[in-house]
Order: sequence, then structure tokens, then C-alpha cells
Amino acid sequence: MTRFAILSPAKAGRPRDPQLEERVFRAALDLYGEAGWAGFNLTKIAAEAGVGKSSLYSRWSDRDELLHRAFTALVVCPGPRGDSPREILANEADFRLREYLGPNRSAVRRLFVEAGNAENPVIWRIYEDLFVTPLSAIHERLWEFKANGGLPRNTSVVRLLDAIEGSVLMRTFCLPDDVIGCFLEKVPDYVADLVDDQLHHHEPSRQLDD
Repeated sequence: MTRFAILSPAKAGRPRDPQLEERVFRAALDLYGEAGWAGFNLTKIAAEAGVGKSSLYSRWSDRDELLHRAFTALVVCPGPRGDSPREILANEADFRLREYLGPNRSAVRRLFVEAGNAENPVIWRIYEDLFVTPLSAIHERLWEFKANGGLPRNTSVVRLLDAIEGSVLMRTFCLPDDVIGCFLEKVPDYVADLVDDQLHHHEPSRQLDD
């Protein structure tokens, strides 16, 4: 699986403690999802994770690095996966649905909202890792299929991918919390219908100019 954001090494002289890091990363995303960047600080993270602040400062230089590392560790964006446009779009839709509705949903949604006007560059860097870079790779792969005849010649790759991403985003943002569990059981069928509907709209009789 390709990772678009690579974990930076832990600070020299401090051995890794995977269990501690997992607790800290989980606490970091939960706090960011709840309080946003303005309310994100190491004191609250240490308390939530049940560790001393010294353990945080010995591993991460500041809150910027910690938040970036937490997203990198817990939200792994796979990019294009599959041997056909349908497989690639279905895998992407499935990944986004589960991420938007899973344990990271508050943090991912918060990032989506804050990235457009964040004053701190780390928020935009994380947004690039989670959205810009993997979606650009998917867009490029779909263009290759189009160039090789795997998609109709006049298919709008931009609108095709936008339709999938937008449908997934709106479906998850509008879904009440008390039906998330039920919906997740139906994700494979939902994804299959969504992708088939969009590919049907891009058949030769309904092509969109790019």
C-alpha cells in the first residue's frame, strides 16, 4: 500500500514506544476533532493520553509536528488501487466513506473545514497528504485509462472524480450518528451503485467534454 505521507523518525535518543504513541496519536486526533487547531495543545493531549508532558516533548518538538504525525499514522490514504476505472473509483469511495464515518471522522471533517483558512502551514500540509496528493494520483491514473481507451474519449475525468468525492462527502456529512453502523454494513452496495451510476453518465451517448 502506498503511503503519501511518510512518518518522520522519532527524535534521537528516545526509544519508540508504540503503545504510548498510539494513545497519544488517538488523543491528538480526538482533541483536534473536538476543539480544532485553536484548542489543540500538548497539555490537553498529555492528560487525555495519560502520559507526562515530558514524554511528548521528548518525542515531538511542538504541536505542529505531533498533529502531522498523528494524521500520518492513523489516516493512511492509499491513492489509486485497482486495474480498472471502476475498481479505482470503488476503492476510493469505500475508503473515504469509512474514513468520514470511522473513529477519525471528527478530525477529518475538522481538517476539511479548517484547511481553507488555516493560518498555520501544518494544517495545509496535512490536507495535502489526505486529499490533494492522493486525489491527484487518482486523477492521473484515470487519465491514463482514458488515453488508453479504458474510459470514453470525451469523459471528463475531473467531473467524474468530483461526482464520486462530492457524493461521498455529502452522504456522510448528512448521515445521522444513530444510523452510521447500519449504513456501514451497506457500504459495498452503496459504492457499487454510486460508481456504476457515474460511469453510466459517462458512456458515449452522455459524454462530457473535458
